[in-house]
Amino acid sequence: MKDRKKIAVKDKLEIQRLIKVVDFDLSKNITRPHKHNGYLELVFLSSTSGKHIIDGQESIIKTPCLLIIQKDNVHHWELVNPVKGFVLLIKDAFVSQSLDLEINRLVGSICSFNTIYFDEGAVFENLLKLLAVEDNKICQEGLFKAFLAKVLECKASSKQAKSTQQNLYDRFCDLLNKEVRVVNHVAHYASQLNTSPQNLSANCKINADLTASEVLAGYIIKEAKRLLFYTANSISEVAYALGFSDKSNFSKYFKRYTGMTPSEFKKQEN
Repeated sequence: MKDRKKIAVKDKLEIQRLIKVVDFDLSKNITRPHKHNGYLELVFLSSTSGKHIIDGQESIIKTPCLLIIQKDNVHHWELVNPVKGFVLLIKDAFVSQSLDLEINRLVGSICSFNTIYFDEGAVFENLLKLLAVEDNKICQEGLFKAFLAKVLECKASSKQAKSTQQNLYDRFCDLLNKEVRVVNHVAHYASQLNTSPQNLSANCKINADLTASEVLAGYIIKEAKRLLFYTANSISEVAYALGFSDKSNFSKYFKRYTGMTPSEFKKQEN
């Protein structure tokens, strides 16, 4: 007999797959409250009606739309068959292992919403159909990034305005993406954004559940991985390029956030 006091935890991804796209299963048009085991679920609906309840907040389904269900959300839906659409499942590791800094920012931006409505859905269907049959990791990242970017582009063009807090976080990430050389000081970026380090960190915490220092560290570590993986630079040269005074400080910083030294990372990737 099922324990009705516990929220069901579902895992729809095979262990070896980090990203997966499937057609919406018509037998799942009505679900009981549950949450997901370590993955983000994006549900694109092109044709149906009904309602979606996420963490107690009800949304009326108007297609085409995208439902965003994070790993800790408790949700269920009641949809009218036949439901047409796709379910996109993304493990945390797919995002964290990517060397494309923009993917992490786009995921963070998407996750500030529960539901996004569109005027037209063909572009999203086409991208998801391509992603469903793609096995090459680089191509998967490119298609996923394109999907997220188009979703946010349509969100912006439909005048569903972001809050000032979200704008500050996005502007911080934009600065980091545009920097030729990332500076490992939050105050440096806070000054450019005309805010205090404390306010910037508070905004990052609201929008990404990370402090400004942790967001900055994420960019530095991803850039370090790219330099270690794609260039012939020595570890000392990478440390200098990223603004560290010496190889030792860089190695300690890298291990703090990755659990391994730069040398171990290079050996693992080779």
